[in-house]
Amino acid sequence: MAFTNIDTDQRNGNLHIKLEGLFTTNMAAQLAVVMEKSYVGKGNIFIHTNQVTEVTANAQAAFRNLLRRTGLPKDNVYLTGEKGRHISPDSGKVIVYTKKKHGHGGCGKCKNCTCDKKKAA
Repeated sequence: MAFTNIDTDQRNGNLHIKLEGLFTTNMAAQLAVVMEKSYVGKGNIFIHTNQVTEVTANAQAAFRNLLRRTGLPKDNVYLTGEKGRHISPDSGKVIVYTKKKHGHGGCGKCKNCTCDKKKAA
């Protein structure tokens, strides 16, 4: 069984949840519990999925059903990252970040970036 982890953080009035590892029905249940306990009733919930390694069969359905049972506002739940598309219930809100390039072929995060050149070496 792969290691799974759920970390939470409150920033700018929003709840941020970072998932790591295999997203299973068990992790979906843990996520629903964490969301219910951590959400303070205002702001958005951002579920970061870029560290999810795989989404198992039935995990999306389990998450959808558990989310329906909670009193959480579904309109305020956003999944970020490519794996968010596989977890998001009912075509929910998913944010997939694109790699920014500023004309010099890098990651776009550092001044005069040469990250892509370093990766190729």
